Amino acid sequence: MQLQDQSKDVRVDENFSRSELIELLAVIFFASLSTLLMIHLEAFDKLYRYSRMMERYEFDEIAVFLPSFLAIGFVLYSYRRIQKLESEMIRRREVERQLLKSEKLFKNLSITDDLTQLYNSRYFYKRLKEEINRLIRYKQPLSLLLIDIDDFKRINDRDGHLQGDNILKQTGIVIQDCLRNTDSAYRYGGEEFTILLPETGIEDAIIVANRIRECFVAHDFSSITNKTIHISVSIGACQFKPEETMEAFVKRTDDALYAAKRSGKNCVHPSQ
Repeated sequence: MQLQDQSKDVRVDENFSRSELIELLAVIFFASLSTLLMIHLEAFDKLYRYSRMMERYEFDEIAVFLPSFLAIGFVLYSYRRIQKLESEMIRRREVERQLLKSEKLFKNLSITDDLTQLYNSRYFYKRLKEEINRLIRYKQPLSLLLIDIDDFKRINDRDGHLQGDNILKQTGIVIQDCLRNTDSAYRYGGEEFTILLPETGIEDAIIVANRIRECFVAHDFSSITNKTIHISVSIGACQFKPEETMEAFVKRTDDALYAAKRSGKNCVHPSQ
């Protein structure tokens, strides 16, 4: 980490030295250009005649150096203006950066469930529609998992809502740990969760679902109690059919979940 910070400092110093060299070359260039221009306009002769004329009126050295003072004053005024403009540009860039950061934070909050840190159900339907459109365009499979925590109401009644919230919070962690980078998980409502599996057929979806189910059984959810708590989940798995609607797809997955519940819970049931 220290090596990375040092390398950044080196790059900053190199950039600063390069900028100083560019500024120096620019000053030399414009000074030379100004000298040539003054020679072309016979400015030196005019200044000399001006100074001689001022001497006649007994202004002496002040008159000779007055143009120089004015020029220096103009340069200093211009430099201060440039500095002010640079400061304003830096301030505006910082304001824009903060606005972009706030916009990104607001967007994340609007699509994320506070408790589980998974995406919320509103964003689920948006992403599902996008994935279906992509499936139709590229002819790739798409599968959906619908997960329900078994006997969650009994756990809430027995151990209290704080423990129930703790289970939901840890559920988000367990699900995220089981997913691939291309998959996405959502809190569908209450103790139900959905998982979108792009480019995944029903066979691979069942494998993912069983991995999630086994992770739930192995995980200890007792962070705020002294007793060990293990829970199980029932999962419905479904692959999208090109001729069906989005609503029909979700309904088939929901039916598969309830078939898993009727089969004794703690199992995966694929949709027909």
